[in-house]
Amino acid sequence: MAVRAKLSVSEPGDAVEKEADQVAERVSRKVAEPAPAQKEDAAPAAGGAAKAGAAKPPRPQEQAAKQPIARTASGAVPALRQAASPNEAKDRQQQGAVGAAAARQDPNDTQSRIKQQLGQGESLPENLAPRLEQQFGHDFSNVRIHHDGQADVLSKELAAKAFTVGSDIFFASGQYQPGTPAGLQLLAHELTHVVQQKDSVPAVHRRVDPSLASTYVANASTPGAETALGTLQIPGVKSRHLPLYASLAAAGNLKRVKGYGRDGANQRSVWNSTIQVPEAAVRSQLTARSIAPPGNNTDKVAITLGGRNYKRTIPELQAMLKIPEWGRRGTRPANGFQVDHIVELQVSGQMGSGVGNSIENMELLDQPSNSSSGGQIRSGIYTRVDAYLATFTPRPDRGAFLRTTDVVFERVEANGGAGAPAGASAWWSKADIEGAEPLATAQPAPPTREGRPDEFILSSSAGGIEVGRFRHDPAVTTITPQGAAARRLAGMVIQSITLQDAGTGAAATVGSIQAQWDLPPDWQPADPNVTMSLAGDGDYRGYPARIPTPALEFRHLSPVAFDSVSADDGQLKAQGQLTPSLPIFGAPISVTLQGRDVTFSMDYSAGDLRLPIPGLSIDDSTVRLFYSSERGLGVGGQVFFSVARVGSGDLSASFSTGQGIGLEGAFNFDSRLFDRARVRAWWRQGEMGAEGTIGIDQPDKIKGIRSASLTVGVTGNDWSFTGNAALSVPGVSDATVSVRKTDQGMVFDGDVNLSSSALVRSGRIHVNATEQAEGYKLSATGTAQPNIPGVDSQLEVSYDDGAFTASFSGAYARGMMSGNVTVGVTNRSVDEQGNLGGLGDPDAPLVVYGSGSATMRIAPWLQGTAGIRFSPTGEVTVSGEIGLPGSIEMFPRQEINKSLFSLSTQIPIVPGIVAEVGGNLSAKAGIGPGVLDQLRIGIEYNPAHEENTHVTGDAHLNVPADAGLRLAARAGIGLGITGASATGGIELGGSLGIDGAAEAGVHVDWMPSQGLRIDANAAFHAEPKFKFDVSGYVAVTALGFSVYDQRWQLAAYELGSNMRFGVNFPVHYVEGEPFNVSMEDVEFEVPDVDPGALIGQLGEQIF
Repeated sequence: MAVRAKLSVSEPGDAVEKEADQVAERVSRKVAEPAPAQKEDAAPAAGGAAKAGAAKPPRPQEQAAKQPIARTASGAVPALRQAASPNEAKDRQQQGAVGAAAARQDPNDTQSRIKQQLGQGESLPENLAPRLEQQFGHDFSNVRIHHDGQADVLSKELAAKAFTVGSDIFFASGQYQPGTPAGLQLLAHELTHVVQQKDSVPAVHRRVDPSLASTYVANASTPGAETALGTLQIPGVKSRHLPLYASLAAAGNLKRVKGYGRDGANQRSVWNSTIQVPEAAVRSQLTARSIAPPGNNTDKVAITLGGRNYKRTIPELQAMLKIPEWGRRGTRPANGFQVDHIVELQVSGQMGSGVGNSIENMELLDQPSNSSSGGQIRSGIYTRVDAYLATFTPRPDRGAFLRTTDVVFERVEANGGAGAPAGASAWWSKADIEGAEPLATAQPAPPTREGRPDEFILSSSAGGIEVGRFRHDPAVTTITPQGAAARRLAGMVIQSITLQDAGTGAAATVGSIQAQWDLPPDWQPADPNVTMSLAGDGDYRGYPARIPTPALEFRHLSPVAFDSVSADDGQLKAQGQLTPSLPIFGAPISVTLQGRDVTFSMDYSAGDLRLPIPGLSIDDSTVRLFYSSERGLGVGGQVFFSVARVGSGDLSASFSTGQGIGLEGAFNFDSRLFDRARVRAWWRQGEMGAEGTIGIDQPDKIKGIRSASLTVGVTGNDWSFTGNAALSVPGVSDATVSVRKTDQGMVFDGDVNLSSSALVRSGRIHVNATEQAEGYKLSATGTAQPNIPGVDSQLEVSYDDGAFTASFSGAYARGMMSGNVTVGVTNRSVDEQGNLGGLGDPDAPLVVYGSGSATMRIAPWLQGTAGIRFSPTGEVTVSGEIGLPGSIEMFPRQEINKSLFSLSTQIPIVPGIVAEVGGNLSAKAGIGPGVLDQLRIGIEYNPAHEENTHVTGDAHLNVPADAGLRLAARAGIGLGITGASATGGIELGGSLGIDGAAEAGVHVDWMPSQGLRIDANAAFHAEPKFKFDVSGYVAVTALGFSVYDQRWQLAAYELGSNMRFGVNFPVHYVEGEPFNVSMEDVEFEVPDVDPGALIGQLGEQIF
């Protein structure tokens, strides 16, 4: 295939021909010198020998394929650059032979033989070439003239007087006459084409314009399919136009334009409104056939054509010849002639308007040939487009491709085996009609006779031909024809003819006819009886003055209304309009009544057809209805349609007695969805239908669907699909899913169960596949029960374009952990940090992913919050630092008291009075609580293997401690009474104390198998001052009991000393054992205290 940018080369019927005509006329007028002395083409030079001494620079024959062919044809053919014929009469005489020769030739051989002749031939005459070069401003030294026998044969095969390929000009016999005005003008015309072709812009080739989107990936078969699409195959009936098709292909103008449609392409209307049959041509043809033309345009001439007698005026003949009823041999083709596009409109580079639908691109072709050719070309194009698109992944939609892409054909081949053979077709060219060529077989009609008293002549019209002779008894005024005589006026059965004054010859009423319609069984009028008056047309001669129009009903297609009925040429004739009752046909049909034969034909394009199905559009169509009561109803052509976002189909028109008119073919579901996509389809009895089996065989044509097989049934607007699909959704095998046709395209959906697996116990999901911007995608949502230790909640399942994810966020508890996690199961990639990757692989195994945090009581002394992560197999690991509280108490506070020395005595002074002297020195210490703070601990933990838990890190051991000394001295006088005592005096007390904390760095290394062990030594000391207090007291005791005891703080003093006091003790902790500090393990650093000296110093301050 080639899809090209538009070229600067002429299109069919464009200004190129007009330019050539204008240039030729100007040049031939200015080149006034007589032509060089040479023989005219009475006998072409044998073998195409070149003129002696003429230069013949060779040119590669392969260049022929690049050269458009321009010809001057006796028939007006589009884009075959043609000159006006200077010798119309002679051309017309040659037309039959030319057509016969063209029909017999193999067009491929014609093209090959043209290529072989290129570069040969002879140069322009030496005495003429300079003048032509001066007028054209162009060097013609490379021009080669071919006017030998081979050139004559080639020209006849092309139905041309002359044609040009590059710089080679070929002439038919007798056409190369540069010494005559007409011959010089023809030569100048062809030289204009030489200049035009030489100066044309080279073709710019582009494979696809616009290119297919990058989403469509070609394969190794694409180039071959593209080349095949670039070749247009035309049926045998079109082979006589192969050179024309080839010339358009060479110029880049043989193409099917994007969005092609036939709307407005009513070629019959264009033909009838444009074609003109000159009066002079009609008179000339009649004279040539020894038929005297009438002296004016109101008189009639009687002729015999195609076995029938006609009596027409010249204007009536002109109208009748626009679309004659007979062929070149005077025989009538089946179903008559139709107006055909010479270059099929669908490949002419045009649509329903433009030069492709101009009169220059039209001819008359017999109906069977015309009906088959267009459909065969269209089917061939579609087949090659489908083959080309099938090489891409995903496969583009054909309708969308043809709507957006020009398909340009670089090569043309004639397929002689397709359709009607070229020799079996009948045609008339535009030039034939304009030259009144269909009159070439006319014969003089038998002379008109008058009636007699015993013989009444029924004529077709005033001055018309004789319809029948009816003998009767002159005394009888009512004639009752019998047998064949009753059917002399074809289309009626004459029951009786009543005469009155039939011999007057005047135009007045001479009688009447009573008859019945004699029409085919399919065409029955509401009232079969007909009464007509007879108008005089001579002695004992008359014609129906007015024939009523029948109200007919065609049982296959519904009512027909005729405008008027006449009795021409011995038979009834009428034109009417049939309004189809079938909804598929959206335009009325013209019907012709001719005798007993009722005929009609109609070409329905896409815009004229209706298939009332929601979403259905007719992309391209030419359906031909044709009917003859003698030959029956025929339907031909194809309808190419598409259903938006579902697929496309093609139906061939057909007719059967039982079913009537119908369409049979196939529907192709979207190949992006299905590998087996074609089902049988039809339209019959007003309803669309289809049935067949479609399926997906290529795994993951739609991600998530491994394969599918569906039975399709379509009845009217109801589309049904039954079957099942094998899904590649993890956890799902075979599933029954429904398929629906919607306005948004095909939809797959259904509820399926998830099977048990290592990570998912069970579940249920709803699957759905719809068309997205990037194509069809399968998605699913649902729930699942996990098979992940510690996760008992329901998972939310999602599946999108191959990616499966089942996730949960919530509470988690397992082993020594409890907390909150987000955990899931997926077939997507998961990185080291636990982040999900892109699209999932349907064949990838399911893995677990997730993370969270949990409170962990690792040991009685250690509890904290840790980050946790799930491994692909579902196991949980804690790796990294654990978050702990600010401090952990290892053991409680303990107090230790120790008396260093003490004394207490009473010294009697006098009876009843004693002196009391006392004193002591004591030490005390407090240790604890022991606290670990500034912890930095890492943990490796897997609840499935708690025995391997490993805690490592460092901590700060902080053991608060205090220590002190108490020095006391008391002196006083007491009353000693048996059983009771009372003392009073002053008490001096002093204390020395320090507070601090024993600190040590501790390394933690813990496993369940070995526990935690901490060993450290704590010590602190200070140089404090004694703090003394002076107090008074009274103490009364009786019988060994304290009766009264009262103290008064009198004063407090600090007394410095350079004393050092401290404590040292070990810290030893083993997990599972109590923490005790033995008195033997605590060492006090006690200063040397002299109580006397201290008291003396204190006394000095107090007293």
